[in-house]
Amino acid sequence: MRKRINALRRRYQRTTNNDELRESCKNQYHDEKTKYQAAIKREKSKSRKEFCNLTTDTNPWNAVYKIASNKAKRCQTFSTLQKPDGSITTDINETVTCILDYLITKDEEDSDSDYHKTIRILTERPIQTADDREYTPEEIGNAIGAINCKKAPGENRITSDIRVFQRAYKQIPNLINT
Repeated sequence: MRKRINALRRRYQRTTNNDELRESCKNQYHDEKTKYQAAIKREKSKSRKEFCNLTTDTNPWNAVYKIASNKAKRCQTFSTLQKPDGSITTDINETVTCILDYLITKDEEDSDSDYHKTIRILTERPIQTADDREYTPEEIGNAIGAINCKKAPGENRITSDIRVFQRAYKQIPNLINT
């Protein structure tokens, strides 16, 4: 089909003597060129659809590529987890609590050194300032949402594991506000 379009174009360009014949060649060339471009567009679309619909039996990396490039729509729901005692979580609250218990270390007073005991005493004393107020759920949500997961940890050593907290906060905001 491309050879035919090129031949019609050459024929139109070379016709210089006869204006009627030139106009006829021009119209024929443009009509065929429009059909050719539509055919190309149709075949590209068909090829792209075939490529995207490859089965996982022939291309096991297809699903991995779509997920990694964020082109696959996936549901972000928590599933059940096996707890350390061997039982399985039954609902979303228990699952999130299990994840948070695993990621957040226990702060036990009996294992504190003298330095940590001093810090604990200092932190338990209320700071007497007139403008102190409790954080609102909106402020907590904004602070958690503002953390960029793609950045390296800073002085606070918060890593990309914060995504778990961000997802948990979206699912159950009252769990973190308490």
